[in-house]
Amino acid sequence: MRTLDPLQRHRSVLPWGPVLAACFLSGCINVHVRDRLPDSQATAIDRPTQPVSWIRTELYFGRVADDDWKSFLEGTVTPRFPAGLTVLDAQGQWRGKDGVIHPVPTRILVILHPEDEASNRSLEEIRRTYTERFHHESVLRSDNPAQVSF
Repeated sequence: MRTLDPLQRHRSVLPWGPVLAACFLSGCINVHVRDRLPDSQATAIDRPTQPVSWIRTELYFGRVADDDWKSFLEGTVTPRFPAGLTVLDAQGQWRGKDGVIHPVPTRILVILHPEDEASNRSLEEIRRTYTERFHHESVLRSDNPAQVSF
């Protein structure tokens, strides 16, 4: 009987569930979305098979009620980035204009996108809509280069 070294043994019993969940949570694009978009929009979300330079944008939102968040996500965010996104729950803190530091339950929205004016405009519309609708002082935006392929 052949024995496996510990690394081979670990690989042989690796459950695929966590691997697939990690792929989903990383903002992978739903492969069926492109088929439902008009040709003019479909090319904007072409899935590169070789690594290309995109932008990873994170938006940090102060938490609102779950129903309000779901409505905002479905009505404001998803129409602008139908190809995919990731939402993470976090705990943060914020020093307001009053100088007081407040603990803030936070949602982080992660979007991988090409570096183009349409994406930038959509991200700024999301930020503006959130601050106006929920009376928050701001939504933090962080952009970083990312090499992506699908």
